[in-house]
Amino acid sequence: MGLTEKEIEILKLRKKGLKQTDIAKRLKISQPAVSSFENNAVRKIRGANKILMVVKEIGISIKDEKE
Repeated sequence: MGLTEKEIEILKLRKKGLKQTDIAKRLKISQPAVSSFENNAVRKIRGANKILMVVKEIGISIKDEKE
């Protein structure tokens, strides 16, 4: 499952150095909601990285779907 628009938006704001409380104010959502979105995104990214490592180890070729 890919990242949601909100998860991407929050990760971009974190990359800019904003704290969760600042992001919550900017997006008009609660700080726990920001934390939840961020944690979900990180969990998805870690899962995807693990899958890619396994694919690389066993030598499976992944082609771009656009091709």
